[in-house]
Amino acid sequence: MFIAALILVIWYSACAALSFTGTCTMGSSDSFVAGAIFGIPASMVAVLLLFRSSARPDWRMGFVFLVAALGALVLFLWVPRAFSAGFEGYHLCGPEFDGYLDATGGWERAIPLGHVVVASALFVGGVTKVLRAWRAAQPRVAADRAASGR
Repeated sequence: MFIAALILVIWYSACAALSFTGTCTMGSSDSFVAGAIFGIPASMVAVLLLFRSSARPDWRMGFVFLVAALGALVLFLWVPRAFSAGFEGYHLCGPEFDGYLDATGGWERAIPLGHVVVASALFVGGVTKVLRAWRAAQPRVAADRAASGR
């Protein structure tokens, strides 16, 4: 289950990152739309797999840590775009393309917000799983602390 989630998150991260490779010719935001259509459903399945999996402390936690790291990478890429397009109302390609806002649908401004929501779920879910597994692997340390009164 961890490997399937990791493969889906790698696919999602690639789609989210490749969204920025479009040329934005005449305000075309097709690359952003394609990245969302191909990436966000895969990431939602990965989030479900991540939350259904157990947090046993074993070698699979490395995969979960990588999922969290990729979620952080997507957040790094999309949070500035979410503020400029989602909240400030600029075009996805940047403020210099605001003249083309009439030609695009207003729903396209929700793409960065969707990426931020999904990447946040991946990041928080991955970090939570890793921390739970780390705490479960430390029973002796917890017992020692309880015995010493700390």
